[in-house]
Amino acid sequence: RLSLSLGLPIGYGTRSTYLEHDGVKRHTMQNGGVGDLRLMGHLWILDPDTHPDHNIQLGLGLKGPTGNYQAKDYSYRPSGRVLRPVDPTIQSGDGGWGIFLSAQAFQKVFTSTSIYFQGTYLSNPREMNGTQTPFGDIPALTGGDIGYIIDSVPDQYVARLGVTHTIWPEQGLSATLGVRAEGVPVRDLLGGSQGYRLPGHAVSIEPGFTIGLGKNFFELTVPIAAYRYASKSLADKRTNSPVGGIATFADFQIITSYSYRF
Repeated sequence: RLSLSLGLPIGYGTRSTYLEHDGVKRHTMQNGGVGDLRLMGHLWILDPDTHPDHNIQLGLGLKGPTGNYQAKDYSYRPSGRVLRPVDPTIQSGDGGWGIFLSAQAFQKVFTSTSIYFQGTYLSNPREMNGTQTPFGDIPALTGGDIGYIIDSVPDQYVARLGVTHTIWPEQGLSATLGVRAEGVPVRDLLGGSQGYRLPGHAVSIEPGFTIGLGKNFFELTVPIAAYRYASKSLADKRTNSPVGGIATFADFQIITSYSYRF
């Protein structure tokens, strides 16, 4: 009924733009590695032994800044290649300690079919992490505003709602299909909200499958973006930036996870 989990993400991302380079030709910056560690405690509200067909779980956790938030790659400027920090969207970490709040629930609707909900909010009290943006050294682009020069440590959230169906009970194989919403708010719950961030949200269709064999659990999902919206940051509003509210979102993601129960 009460559980403790330790998670360590590993990711790889690329970002292809004009802005972070010479403004004429598209170039790609990339980064990958170990992300920020998370330690979570979970509690089922109802006794799982007497409520196997429906339940609600609440979680509280801590995020540690184990991921690199100062990774660099080459920016192609009119004067030549310059080694610059990559965009925060593909940094391995954000440089701050954080607090996780989570909730999930499920309800069996047929013998092998259940509906599920999962939601997580990450609160990051630290305002900025000291890492310059890819273009933070170009006054013509930043206008001297801290909101375009130094990376923020923003809050993040994700929510999932869908259906799971057991296909092969003996092998613990289930298929899932749901909707996934995730994003970055303009303002944080705790601490300041200055620094460079790309607020907004995306809604995706998320097919996937899970395999549970004994103490081993594997999950693969492929969220495919269906709706994307970019909000104006505090710096965009303060400077009336003509490009405020313009951001980039992934067309799709490939997310895998492996868990082992001790």
